[in-house]
Amino acid sequence: MPPPPRAGGRRGGEGAAAAPTGSAQELCHRRNFERARAAAAVPPPCLPPALRRPARPAPGGRLDGSRRGGPRGLASPARPPGGRTAVPVSARLSAGRSGRALAPEAFGLASEDTKKEVKQSQDLEKSGISRKNDLDLKEIVFVIQSQSNSFHAKRAEQLKKSILKQAADLTQELPSVLLLHQLAKQEGAWTILPLLPHFSVTYSRNSSWIFFCEEETRIQIPKLLETLSRYDPSKEWFLGKALHDEESTIIHHYAFSENPTVFKYPDFAAGWALSIPLVNKLTKRLKSESLKSDFTIDLKHEIALYIWDKGGGPPLTPVPEFCTDDVDFYCATTFHSFLPLCGKPVKKEDIFVAVKTCKKFHGDRIPIVKQTWESQASLIEYYSDYTENSIPTVDLGIPNTDRGHCGKTFAILERFLNHSQDKTAWLVIVDDDTLISIFRLQHLLSCYDSGEPVFLGERYGYGLGTGGYSYVTGGGGMVFSREAIRRLLASKCRCYSNDAPDDMVLGMCFSGLGIPVTHSPLFHQARPVDYPKDYLSHQVPISFHKHWNIDPVKVYFTWLAPTEEAKARQDTQKGFREEL
Repeated sequence: MPPPPRAGGRRGGEGAAAAPTGSAQELCHRRNFERARAAAAVPPPCLPPALRRPARPAPGGRLDGSRRGGPRGLASPARPPGGRTAVPVSARLSAGRSGRALAPEAFGLASEDTKKEVKQSQDLEKSGISRKNDLDLKEIVFVIQSQSNSFHAKRAEQLKKSILKQAADLTQELPSVLLLHQLAKQEGAWTILPLLPHFSVTYSRNSSWIFFCEEETRIQIPKLLETLSRYDPSKEWFLGKALHDEESTIIHHYAFSENPTVFKYPDFAAGWALSIPLVNKLTKRLKSESLKSDFTIDLKHEIALYIWDKGGGPPLTPVPEFCTDDVDFYCATTFHSFLPLCGKPVKKEDIFVAVKTCKKFHGDRIPIVKQTWESQASLIEYYSDYTENSIPTVDLGIPNTDRGHCGKTFAILERFLNHSQDKTAWLVIVDDDTLISIFRLQHLLSCYDSGEPVFLGERYGYGLGTGGYSYVTGGGGMVFSREAIRRLLASKCRCYSNDAPDDMVLGMCFSGLGIPVTHSPLFHQARPVDYPKDYLSHQVPISFHKHWNIDPVKVYFTWLAPTEEAKARQDTQKGFREEL
């Protein structure tokens, strides 16, 4: 695991269907939505009950008038501190695919925070944001934040086909739809900023917007056109669904420590957009000053910081139609919140789990593993600097080090390849303070081919602006296919010292071998409290890391324990396979 912050920091389904186009019901919906946007009115009674959503109670029983509690039209560029309350995974799963536990309160109640938001929205309308601008679909360049792994590339291609089919149905000229992993072979293409000059040169003459989305983002093209047409494309716009930190965290270098709620950054899952004038401005800046050779930890936060430029650039403008929920008829985008499953889950016997520990943590960390997730693992060993039969631990002959554990990790890789049975397809290496769901990992790994060189986890980057490399951060768990380990150990790439940062050395080695990191946001280097609640609310997480200032057993049983897993498996298979 990279020591914090490595002298640079560390990062810590479709719902109710809309009425047929042109129907009286839809016209009523649209009319009411526009009235709500302009006058903060509660939607009139013609809004069908299925679309009336109760407000979510904030901690302490107060009704929070944030975007989720009231009509989306009441939302505005400033999300109130507190946002949405976190819902445990078990509660979300038991609530069904929508991933929410609905509160009984009435739909239209608004708090003082919401009233403030409405006034801000009205002020923005007066400034011209809501003017309708003629926008053709060909003026939008779609960029899918795809990956080269075969599973992810297939999902991205399916989204591309969906976008183009919707465009054809509208009888409009087809837009450009780009797959991020195909745009450039450079290691840092996934960080997007290095690609802005290409977008500027190639698309600035005939385009108005660059719209980014993830492979699982679902887009209603007519609604997206309607939404973007409200913003003057001749101005600099940074649009998205806003996230914010409730407390300053190490994953964001403790930015805005006095009041972290003031800084908003986009939830990539909902899609986000840059106007071409902003792309051109950023391109000019990139040409005059190169990106820092530093760590890329949380891309969405770092892009927002770069665009904001200490107040010299535009902040994120929250767009209510960019959604991660799946029930609101006016959403231009939604995000499918399910755990991928591609056929049968991988068997426990096909996953070998290696836990890195040392003597000083045998007494406090190992008991947590045994109380929580150890029973889910069929094949597990604890690797330490001391043999203790009661656990038991395996002494690899590598002395413990205070910082990186490269020597120990490479010894684990050698042991797996040379001593484990050939049929064991996957190796997972975790720290002794990692909390992980092996059950969910079995589902996720069903989507990957162990015959391919797969290096899977939460992706970080180092020096990507100057030809660096990507790596899987160790605390959230590193997953290797047997083929990836075979190719790695067949090379001459090794640790430069036993205490080198193992995850970074692995990233450097795999980069040199042309094996890309496969990123999954379901692995987490930090604790649940270190992430925005809105971000975690549309995930079925696989891991978290660190025990400090939390009850790790409670965190495990709240977020990762396999409660309601039969229900989850049923919903997962239904949701995912109907997509395929």
